[in-house]
Amino acid sequence: MRRDEYLQRKRELDERLRAGVELLEAAHRAEVRALETLWAAQGFQGEPESPGSLAAAAVPEPPSSPLLPAQPHARRKARRDDWALRNEVVEALNRVPQEFDKNDVCRGLGYTPNRASLHRVFRDMVHEGALEVKEPGTGRLPTVYRKLPASPGPEE
Repeated sequence: MRRDEYLQRKRELDERLRAGVELLEAAHRAEVRALETLWAAQGFQGEPESPGSLAAAAVPEPPSSPLLPAQPHARRKARRDDWALRNEVVEALNRVPQEFDKNDVCRGLGYTPNRASLHRVFRDMVHEGALEVKEPGTGRLPTVYRKLPASPGPEE
């Protein structure tokens, strides 16, 4: 084998290594997206655990059941009255700063409500003039809202 053949084969091997690593990274990203989708579908928000607690769990336990629950409807809470979430959000707004996002409200509520229901409450409050959108959300960044002063009622 001549030196130029050796160098050519070495370049080809290096190129195959780079292509293999890129494929492996792409597969990893797809698996992480699927895991995040599963996490969000189960109604959880944010990261599942802090990085420190992930290091503590060095060996994960094998799943005893399929990843998706067999009966997802069994996890649902009983239907609440139409205004229950809105009333809870209004109370939670007293415990959040002037400018806030949905995560602040969830901390104020003490739980994470259904995403669509929470955003419907926010949309209605923006329409009514109780809130305004300061910064629309993009990607993984949530929308930032600002509380508006209460409009004066009819004068007597």
